Amino acid sequence: MLNAFSTLLWLELRKFGVFGLGLALGVVGWFLLTRQIFAWNGSNLESAIAVFTTTSLVAVGVGAALLVALGLDFGREYRAGRWPLLLGSPQPAWLHLMARAVFGVAVLTLFNGAMWLIQAFWLSQTGIILPFGLGAGIWLYLLGGLALVVPALFLGLWLAAYIPGKATLIAFVMGVVGMGQVLEWSLRLFGGQFYQLLPFWRLPAPTVEQNPGVRAQWESFPGLPTEGFVLLLVLTGFFFFVTSRLWQEVEA
Repeated sequence: MLNAFSTLLWLELRKFGVFGLGLALGVVGWFLLTRQIFAWNGSNLESAIAVFTTTSLVAVGVGAALLVALGLDFGREYRAGRWPLLLGSPQPAWLHLMARAVFGVAVLTLFNGAMWLIQAFWLSQTGIILPFGLGAGIWLYLLGGLALVVPALFLGLWLAAYIPGKATLIAFVMGVVGMGQVLEWSLRLFGGQFYQLLPFWRLPAPTVEQNPGVRAQWESFPGLPTEGFVLLLVLTGFFFFVTSRLWQEVEA
């Protein structure tokens, strides 16, 4: 089983090798670009805010592109004629999905970690210290990226397996919107009671040398609700189970 998993992981690396190389070159290029931002504007708070904002937006955009690529890979394999070979594999469905999920999590973790280090390095030049534990705590809250990768795999497999028409897609989108409304009203009605069950998810405080009061303000922030982490864990497990069942249905 371990050899099969490593082989599937290697296949994912081969498929997205060019994409990964582009990410690595992009990180190096972005590091040099952020250096130029400080060279143009000086090491001041405005430059720090510009670097933090633009780096965050780039990380979100690239992360979304990777999730889309992982989801659309099912359709690409279908069009390439590898769908029967993939579904006819003797390995269980969950092993195929786990290899894809682990690969996606590894790439997202390395990329976001590198972007966080770029932010922390250049912001430290202006007296703003971003502890590594802050970024790691937020990323761990998202299950190391699994909470993002698994739903993308589910949606990609569903689209590739059933090729839904416009009416089905509209119904799906409306269902997602409706689910969002239900969750919003549930939070309004039961959020106060729900978020008192577990202690808050504490995060290390950033430091701004020009403004010592920032740490005091941050320490008054209770942290992220731990119930949200539990909810993400349950939903991720549910989506992984549904995706593996969907794979088995298509395989049959």
